[in-house]
Order: sequence, then structure tokens, then C-alpha cells
Amino acid sequence: MNWGGRGGYHALEPSANGHSPRDASLQFHGINAAFLQSERREAAQRCSAPMSPKEMQELTRPRGYVPHIAFSGQQEQTPGGPSMEVMQRVHALDVHLLEDVQSLLDRISGVGNPPPTCCSRCLKCLCGCCCCCTGWSRLLRLGVIANIAPYICFFVLYSLLVTYYAEQQEWEVVWTAVKQDAIYYPAVILAFLLCFRASGCIDRYNDGMRAVQTMEAALRDVSFEVMTQLGMQTAAQDDEDQPTFRLKKRYFQHEFRRLHRLLFSCAARDLLNSALDGAEHEDDQAEDLPILATKVEIAAVLLTGSSSGHAFRVYLVTSWLLNLVKGADEAKFFDQPDVVPKSVARNLERFKAAWLDARQIAFTSMPGTVTYTLWWLTTVMSLFMPWEWVSICQWSTWFPSVLLTISFYGILDIANSMENPFGFDTHDVQLSQVGRSLDEEVLLSMQYSLLDEVAGENLFRAAIGTSMLFPNEDGLDVSALDRWLKSRMLGRPEGPSLNPWTTVTSVAAPSSPEYHTPGGGLW
Repeated sequence: MNWGGRGGYHALEPSANGHSPRDASLQFHGINAAFLQSERREAAQRCSAPMSPKEMQELTRPRGYVPHIAFSGQQEQTPGGPSMEVMQRVHALDVHLLEDVQSLLDRISGVGNPPPTCCSRCLKCLCGCCCCCTGWSRLLRLGVIANIAPYICFFVLYSLLVTYYAEQQEWEVVWTAVKQDAIYYPAVILAFLLCFRASGCIDRYNDGMRAVQTMEAALRDVSFEVMTQLGMQTAAQDDEDQPTFRLKKRYFQHEFRRLHRLLFSCAARDLLNSALDGAEHEDDQAEDLPILATKVEIAAVLLTGSSSGHAFRVYLVTSWLLNLVKGADEAKFFDQPDVVPKSVARNLERFKAAWLDARQIAFTSMPGTVTYTLWWLTTVMSLFMPWEWVSICQWSTWFPSVLLTISFYGILDIANSMENPFGFDTHDVQLSQVGRSLDEEVLLSMQYSLLDEVAGENLFRAAIGTSMLFPNEDGLDVSALDRWLKSRMLGRPEGPSLNPWTTVTSVAAPSSPEYHTPGGGLW
């Protein structure tokens, strides 16, 4: 693998067979199964690991304490550079990264789908014919009606009983619209109160959506700023220090991606906890936002949370991410000193401000006495209205009663469901999907951040003294790539002529050899 470069740029093509490239990558890079097993065993102490289901459940009910943390000395390194354990760890992370990027590219390009057959073509035609029916089926979904079905059944039965009683009285009922319509005025006022309640809940839903969008935009800016500002050169490093410098830079990228995902996962889970009402996550809900953390980090984030009224967890992980970037700036990883940490700090402040707005929406609601009063007024109105209609509608009284029930109780149900936009229902904000999109954004930034410098005509680039760029039409020399990677693994880097990725056509010497990345990209 190439430990240098700004974003570790390595263009990938969709896999030919659509299979996961993990097994082939492990064999290609010389990683055996024994090392992976040992890596998993050591992950609990030295490396990060996915949080267990029990620890996921504890995010809902924090521990309230942090175990004793022992500080150990730094691990001794070999005289020639970092320890073999560090090199293997970074290499394993690169393999995982390539697997994730390959899966993303395969999903985007549609590789791996079975080739079309006669049956599949017929099925596609049949699906096309059913598109019209599908459009109508969307209009025929029950939706809110399914939630208020018990109310509908009760008031239909109640209306039939009222109609039967009125028939026994020869349709002469005291509370009837023929004799007085005083009930209509309270009904109008109740309808206004219900609409006011629904309007306020819709505003809260929109505010929650805007807060999540601001959180997402802030973290996207953080990831792109960090990955595109990683220096192409190794600053003022000696030749013998360059491999170590590049290895540290590559490890920083993986740590940044992990803490970036940890930050959003902790923030999202604190918002989702507002919909649990003291209950625990189900297994599938707990796995929607996976978290990779060390044992010490898990102990820290389980100290407290928003369910206890605290914002400490999100602030803590934010400081971890900012300190990581500051450390990279001190190590001269970035092109411009002191610029990236300030930009990251500003965007993280945006993130925290938006998260606090979303948290206020998630953990506040209209007082229960108000919603309970509205429910009682709606019930009383629905009980009185059949007496108003029975003398006129007679045995059809159940129909306007159903319409009234759907209108009033439907508005109440919609308002209650939209009051908190964060939860696990289908109409709630899908924070898990936002988290996956953010992680994919970081993946693309790590692999393709160098593409921010490829814009411009080659004549203009030659005029200002920069390298000209050409797409690769001949493909990749896999044998050269294999030799170069094996030389990297053995610690004997070969000359630039054997590296198929690093050099491009020079402006000063346009006839010099061209080297390109796999898939036609540029390293």
C-alpha cells in the first residue's frame, strides 16, 4: 500500500464478478488468517472494536461511573521505524478500507447483479405494466387510518346504536340538528385548536430536519477539509524518516474516519433515546448505527447521556476529534499550518449548535395535560355529533361519524407522531441512513481527495507550470503493481519506474513515461 499521498488516493474499478474483494485482497497483500484472528483478540486492549449488543443497550441507560484508567508507557519501536504491529494494523485497516470502497463502487455501478434472462425481461415488462397500479396503491395505503382503527370501529358501532334508539323513538330526538345547532360552534373551535396543535408539531418536525441537515453539512465540511489539506510531501523529513511519516499520516486518516463516525453515532443515539421512554433498543435498532471504539472510549461515553439530561458525551467525542486534528497539524501533516484546526473547530461548533437544537426538540414536548384535554374534547364531540345527525341521516349516520372520527383523531395522531421527529418509525428522520452517507463521504474523501486538483485544461496547467493530466486508456500493469506492493511489505521500496501509480506526465518532459492508477485514476 502507499502510505504517502494526501488521501491515500487509490482508484478502484467495480469488481468483475460482484463478489466482495476481501479474500482476494488479503491474499494479494500477504495478510493471513492467523494475523486477523490475533488482531481480533488484541482489539480489546490495543485497537478499537465494535461495541457489543450489551454496550449498545447501555447507551440508553448510562453507567454513571468510569472505571480506573491506567496510563502505560509508549510501546518501543524498532530502530528502523514503527513496530511491526503498527504496520500490520494500518495495513489491515487499508484492506478494510478498500473493501468498503469497492462495495460502494459496486453498489453505485450495479456490478454484481445477475445478467438479464428471458424470465427477468418478462418480469421487468410485467413490473412496468404494474407501475400505474403501484401509483394507485400509494394512494390506497391506510397510513394514519390503521393507527386510529379502534376509534373508527367504536364510533361506527356507537352511531348504529344511536340510530337504532332514534328509530325506536320515531326519529324524534331532543339533540338533533332539526331543532338546534349549538353543537357546531364548539366543533369549529375544537377544529381550530387541533389545527393549531398540528401546525406547531409540523414546525417542530421541520426544525428537526433542518438541524440534522446542518449537522450533516458540518461533518461533511470537516471531512473534506481534513482529507484535501493533507500534504502531498512529507514536509522537512529525511529520506529515512519518510516511510514512518507516511505510515503515521495513513493511520491518522483511519483514526479520523473512526472518530468521525463515533461522533455522529453518539449524537444520533442520544436523539433516538428520546423516543424510547425508558425502554431499551431492540437488536436491529441498536445495530443501525455501529460504533467502533476502544475499551477506554466506551467507558467514557457510557458515563452519561442525554437521557440523563447531559450533553457531555457529544462534547467529549467532539474534543477527541478536534485534538486528533490538532495533533496532525503539529506533526506537519497538512499543507498550511494552523488553518485546518481552526476550520475544523468552527465546523464542529456548528455541529454542536445544531445538535443542541435537535436535542431540545427531541426532549421537549407539549405538556401532557394539554394533549389530554384535546383528546377528551375530541371524544366528547364525537359522542354528541351522531345525535345531531340521526334525525336527518337516519341509518346513514355512521358515515359522517366516520369522517369526523378520521378528521379529528387523525389530526391528533399526526401531531403526536410529528412532535418528535427522531425515532424508529418510518416517517421519522432516518439518522442511520444519514450516518451511512457520512461514512461513505469520508471513504470517498480518503480515496479520491486528490481529485480536487485535476480541474483545468492541460494547456493552462502547462502555462502555469503544473503537470498535465491524461486518463489511462490502457489499463493497469498488474504485475508491476504486485511487485511494488510486495516490495513495500518487505520494506524494500523499488524505484519510481516500478511504481505504476505515483508519477504523471511532466510538463517539462512531455515524452516521459506515464503511470496511472487502476481504473484510470491519478495517484
